[in-house]
Amino acid sequence: MSRELFINVMPAEVRAALVDDGVLVELLVERHRQASLVGNIYLGRIQRVMGGMDSAFVDLGLSRAGFLGLDDNRRNSGASDPVHEGEAVTVQIVKDAIGGKGVQLSRRLTLPGRFLVYAPHQDRVMISRQIDEEGERDRLTALMGSVAEPGEGFILRTAAVGASEGELRSDADQLRDSWDAIEDAIGTAKPPSCLHAEIDPLLRILRDNALDDIETIHVDDDAAHREARAFCDRVMPGMADRVRLQTGTSPIFEEYGIEDEIARACTTRLDLPSGGGIVVQTTEALTAIDVNSGRLEGAGDLEQSAFRTNREAAREAGRQIRLRNIGGLIVIDFIQMEDDAHWDGILDVLDTLAAADRNPTRILGVTEAGLVEITRRRRREPLLQMMTDRCDSCGGLGRRRSVDAVIMEILRAVRRDARVTPPGTMVLYAAPEVVDSVESGYSGAVEEICAATGRKLVCRAEGSYGRESFDIVVES
Repeated sequence: MSRELFINVMPAEVRAALVDDGVLVELLVERHRQASLVGNIYLGRIQRVMGGMDSAFVDLGLSRAGFLGLDDNRRNSGASDPVHEGEAVTVQIVKDAIGGKGVQLSRRLTLPGRFLVYAPHQDRVMISRQIDEEGERDRLTALMGSVAEPGEGFILRTAAVGASEGELRSDADQLRDSWDAIEDAIGTAKPPSCLHAEIDPLLRILRDNALDDIETIHVDDDAAHREARAFCDRVMPGMADRVRLQTGTSPIFEEYGIEDEIARACTTRLDLPSGGGIVVQTTEALTAIDVNSGRLEGAGDLEQSAFRTNREAAREAGRQIRLRNIGGLIVIDFIQMEDDAHWDGILDVLDTLAAADRNPTRILGVTEAGLVEITRRRRREPLLQMMTDRCDSCGGLGRRRSVDAVIMEILRAVRRDARVTPPGTMVLYAAPEVVDSVESGYSGAVEEICAATGRKLVCRAEGSYGRESFDIVVES
């Protein structure tokens, strides 16, 4: 299997696309205005204790208080003492704010490294479920016997496959140093304050995704390319030579068809090779995926045709769940089949796809109504919420692209056009809400692009333009 990582770097956004055999399977989007806080460690203050819910709200100095479940944290961190309002508490963000909810917190603190995740308060060593070869699991367990010290815990990440004792020990030492710095900060900080922030989005993407089976890492920005190679030289020797600078006038995501796949991932209906299709709809409670048969040929072969279409739908549904970052409860309504072996085949396809997903995913099986239930942990905002807004003109039933998503497209277009159009001032014509947001929230990004290209950009609001419409012209 050929695996490649494509990284598109903009002043206000970093996007990474993981491609298997030419098929987009995962997309990561980090916007500087909406940067993920997952992994950050804070010294917070208990704002309110909810005894009936066995939970508390914690002031972190963010716009909304974080939610801390106490029962789960007692089981996992050994923190059995009750918390009190006004008390200082060390917590880690495990899930970003989504919708109207604040971040989700845990007292079970962990620090991710290249091969290991350090769990200072857990006296055990665990291995990623994606490392399924028994001999390798035994080898890693034996090595960690001499690396882990009494009273501390580690989780071996997928990248640890094939790692030597020296590599594991070096990773563990770096994580211990980071933890020592956090403990020092706890002794001097006053709540609320951030004790530890995750590394830069570009470097985090490399740390978490640049596995040994990645053949090439394509980066489309010269400075980011140098930074990525330096990081790989320092943290993952051997990977630096696979980091390549993407040159040329065509944007990297357009050249490799990734933009088209992202657009498909924001639609409701997707076609299947057999002529059938799937419909993906997310509600407050769950995501429903409906499988449509298309045209089944041969009345005597309906079972086989249904199995073929369902198998295609299972592959596409599994890919879309991961690509769209769908979390919570997912229900797939497949075409009904009579053969139990065929249902086992569909579940095997879903199990295989779930095993490749870094987000914990469980295939719960087939219900009596013939529905397949899946649960997937929510950690970040789903792609649809990041790329679209609810459409007021259709009563909230449909969606349209968000202002931020439109502006990112404009910035990419400005950088692209600046390289190929004649000299002169570039003028952007767009809807007033888009122009206002460009000038108020993205002025720094515009200045950076203008400085890099040697061009000037002027914004002009036009009331006749819809949110997603814009034009860029050159005035000599």
